[in-house]
Amino acid sequence: MKLRRAAIDTVWIAWMAIGYIVVLMPIVVVFFASFSDGNTFRFPPSGFSLKWYQAAFESSEYRNALSVSLLVGILATLVSLTAGTLAAYALSRSTFRGKTMIETLLLAPLALPHIVWAIGLLQIYAWLSIGGTLLGLVLAHAALTLPFAVRIMLSTFSQLDKTLQDAATTLGASPMRVVVHIVLPLIWPGVLTSALFTFLTSFNEVTVSVLIAGSRYLTYPVRLYSELRSQGIDPTTIAISAMLVAMIIVFALIGERFLNWSRRV
Repeated sequence: MKLRRAAIDTVWIAWMAIGYIVVLMPIVVVFFASFSDGNTFRFPPSGFSLKWYQAAFESSEYRNALSVSLLVGILATLVSLTAGTLAAYALSRSTFRGKTMIETLLLAPLALPHIVWAIGLLQIYAWLSIGGTLLGLVLAHAALTLPFAVRIMLSTFSQLDKTLQDAATTLGASPMRVVVHIVLPLIWPGVLTSALFTFLTSFNEVTVSVLIAGSRYLTYPVRLYSELRSQGIDPTTIAISAMLVAMIIVFALIGERFLNWSRRV
């Protein structure tokens, strides 16, 4: 029995090791190749240099694309976080007919391929004359990130002790005071988790951005994708990819360390 259990444990450990290798190896390759001193993509690099990072920072095209991504990500996060928090609060506090259907509709973008979502938005934006605009891009990103905000905030509100709110109301506190002094201090980790997660989702989005924004508002990932298509893999794009990966890892570590992402998402 012990030998069988040990064999099963060994198999599981082997599968986990293979899984980690599959997931982490591309990241390792990108990271080390970004420090290459050559003029082409090479792993392992023959020498180490920071010149491709310097080239990436000196590129006005990438700086402009980064500015667009940050602006769109921040605005989309504000929109989806506000709407998602209000929707999650209402859904968690109320029981009414059609509640399940509303929750399903709010989470619908998660089940649809982004290309299908983008094609539908293109037609709607043509009617509204906001295609290729910053407003259209922000709304598209907000719609895509809204399900994450709703899901995370629903989980947050489900852990909220409602008796505290009821007790404050019984003692004469107004609804606004209850929200400001009781609800917000208790849900801020969930709000911050939702904000970081929705921002990362918006920042890394490519498909919808390509179809909605066109060439006027090129986001960082779209610029990177365009360079890869036109010039192939060069050390500058590898350096930019490494920076994107590093940013995501830092956000993930912060989120898990201080906000317990794995329990909220």
